[in-house]
Amino acid sequence: SASIFMAVSKALCKSTILRTSGADIGELTALANAEVSRDNPEMLFVTAFAGVLDLGSGELAYCNAGHENPYVVNPAKATVVRIEDGGGPPLCAVDDFAYRGAERQLQAGELLCLVSDGVREAAASGGKLYGGERVRQFLKGAVTAETSAAALVDALRADVDAFSAGKEAAHDLTVLVLRWNGPGK
Repeated sequence: SASIFMAVSKALCKSTILRTSGADIGELTALANAEVSRDNPEMLFVTAFAGVLDLGSGELAYCNAGHENPYVVNPAKATVVRIEDGGGPPLCAVDDFAYRGAERQLQAGELLCLVSDGVREAAASGGKLYGGERVRQFLKGAVTAETSAAALVDALRADVDAFSAGKEAAHDLTVLVLRWNGPGK
């Protein structure tokens, strides 16, 4: 039932965004929350990170609805920071929640990395969790100016697999990486 709820939630969020113009990302997330919550007798919830990237300027408008906080990796400065503003609880967790959007200016070459809780909660055979700090350290060491988004996804997934030594995951393991190359690139 969770996978069906996720598929329906995705469709409802997309439909809400496509039929609403002029709203900021926080308002769109609030509207999506109302739409997804409308028919939810099982009281399920879903985390989401919604973002709109201006490809010309690198301006990222976003809203985080209970999802793992994303990482922004700057290979030129060898820094990894987490985006911790602009958001609220998972969709369907709080009726009529006033989500707030936020903005971040991406620099040319920066990567935005989103992971599901299955990455942070991947467990080694002794029960130790992969954890958010390990994700941050991995990103800091793995990214160079030449690292593609696809290569980073593959490398992080391989590191999580090696850490858990083939142990079956308790959650889904999703990694999404986006690189903004700069204006006109």
